[in-house]
Order: sequence, then structure tokens, then C-alpha cells
Amino acid sequence: MIVRDLFFNTPARLKFMKRDAAEGAAVFTVVQHEALAHPEVSFRFLREGKEEMLTPGDGKLQSALYAVLGREAALGLLPCPGYGEDIRVEGYLSRPACCRGSRVSQYFFVNGRYVKSRTMTAALEEAYQNTKMVGKFPACVLKLTTKLNAVDVNVHPAKTEVKFTNERALFEAVYYAAKSALSLEQGHVAAELPQQPPSPSAKTR
Repeated sequence: MIVRDLFFNTPARLKFMKRDAAEGAAVFTVVQHEALAHPEVSFRFLREGKEEMLTPGDGKLQSALYAVLGREAALGLLPCPGYGEDIRVEGYLSRPACCRGSRVSQYFFVNGRYVKSRTMTAALEEAYQNTKMVGKFPACVLKLTTKLNAVDVNVHPAKTEVKFTNERALFEAVYYAAKSALSLEQGHVAAELPQQPPSPSAKTR
């Protein structure tokens, strides 16, 4: 599939379009999300005749990470083994020493769809408490798999925000997946479920 000269004649939102560089960056971001969501598909992105990204399409998320995020960023991530049953979480998380100055490198996917979620962000950052520098944020590429009827994808026009029927279960799944990965990285036993897990109402900064 090749997309070329999209809306070249009459852009659907001509008066709202930004500079070419900004519009190109927005398209690139979408392609990056799709490449991370589907490592089994090879994505090639060219801008002004120059190749900016090429994923191998070998089905391995790690390969897509190298191609999309770059070698240095990918090396700063640690694997997050599959965790959970009703909500399964797997992917990669940043090592505490490799946390970033913003949340721009937090990628969440639900059933193959890139989404934004305050609950998942809060759970991830709660898991990193006391392990990272103040003012730094963990990076991640986390993929959640759950039953289709457990999530509503029609709460946002662009469908980038979703609502779970059980937000607490979502919080716990992400929190304990991250805690387990961090514990394994530190040579400890995987995190066990405490009797009173953190509240999903934790606010992100």
C-alpha cells in the first residue's frame, strides 16, 4: 500500500493545515504507532525522497523498537514478560536510569490499537516510585490484550482514548506488570500482589 499526494488538490482541512514540516511530523507519528502495533508488517516511511524509517516486519517487537525508536533508545528498555490473564500486559519498559524528561515516549496499545490512558500512565509511574530521578518519566511500549467487551473504543472522535469496564483491573495489570519487570531486572523475585494495591485514582503530573 502506497499513500502519495494525499489531498494534493483540495485538502479537506486546508485552512487548518500547518507548515509542511509539522504535517509531515504528524504523519510520521501515526506511522510509528502502527509500526510498533504491528511488528509483523514492514513499514517504510519516506519524506522528500529520503527514507526516515524502515521496519523489517519480522514479527518481533524488539526489531520494530530498534527501527522506530533508534538503537540507543531501544537499548535503554527492558522486557516486560506477559503478565495477567483477563488483561494481559507485555512489551518493554525503560530502565530506571534511562527515564526521560517527558511522557512523549510512553506508548500504550490495547488489542492492537494505540491509545492514551491516564489510568495506565498513573499505574506505570506509580510502579517506578523510588526507583527514578525526580522529574523523570518512564518510557514504555506496552501492549494490552483483553476481551473486546471489556473496553469501549468509542469515547473519543479519533479513538485514541478508550474506557475500560474495570479501570481498577486495568491499573493493577499495568502496575504489577511493571513492578515485576523492574524486580526481575534488579535480580529480585517478581512482585507479588499486596493485599491493598495502589489506588487507580492516582493523578499524573
